[in-house]
Amino acid sequence: MPFATDTSAWFLPWMVMLMVFFAGLTTAGTLSLNSMLSRWSRSISGSLTVQVIPIEEDGRINKKKTQQETQNVLDILRKTAGVASAEVLTDSQMKALLKPWLGESFLLEDLPMPHLIDVQLIPEAEVDLEMLRALLGRETPNASLDVHKLWLGKLIKLVRTLDFLASSLLSLVIATTSVIVIYVTCSSLAVHKPVIELLHQTGAHDAYISKQYAQRTALLAGIGALAGFSGVLPVIFMLSSVAREVQGGLLSEAKFDIASWGLLSLVPVLAVVLSTLTAYWTVQRTLRRML
Repeated sequence: MPFATDTSAWFLPWMVMLMVFFAGLTTAGTLSLNSMLSRWSRSISGSLTVQVIPIEEDGRINKKKTQQETQNVLDILRKTAGVASAEVLTDSQMKALLKPWLGESFLLEDLPMPHLIDVQLIPEAEVDLEMLRALLGRETPNASLDVHKLWLGKLIKLVRTLDFLASSLLSLVIATTSVIVIYVTCSSLAVHKPVIELLHQTGAHDAYISKQYAQRTALLAGIGALAGFSGVLPVIFMLSSVAREVQGGLLSEAKFDIASWGLLSLVPVLAVVLSTLTAYWTVQRTLRRML
């Protein structure tokens, strides 16, 4: 096939490059969000948090009564079936939690901070949370129980919504790529129609002609896919460096591991395979109509 003088398909690499770039960014974002959700689920599943509000008397915090109520909460928690441990967060741990928002110059003593108790549950143990909440409310009115489920449920809903949007965008990218390949292939077939008729007269089969077009499309799509994927990499590394600088926030949990890199590397490969198969199918169908 005289492809050397055919310039109708040279914009195909540019389109594939853009498609791979957008698909790669979308895939990377989806994988990072799911990684973040998985890490947070593992970190807070099997755990509870109880906070004890400081007790005020005459406009001042009664540290002794607050400490006593905190100890009462610890006694209740440690006697509860299914609880592995219950420990009050230290001042250093509290400062580490507040550092991303307040910086390093604040004094913990100047803030009316509640006492936070980290509760670890025995794996696969059944804990009657409603009974525990009622018991804490009756015995220690200044204590409140947080099971993380409401917050985690909202986060899961957000990630699932973003996953749906990402899937829709990827579907649009796939459909657009297929349409472009079909258009380019049909245009090239129209340009080379006399050559194709001559090949038929000399005994060339449709499979041979389709194979020539498929190889040509694979080469052009491969060039575009490689360029598009090369553009995705610096963006990912830049965002990853920003995420590493964020301490204590959600963004810092959005990791990109080896499995994610493996899945991301499939994007350009799938783009080339999709383009090649689409071109082959288009030529086969068009040639059958030409006969």
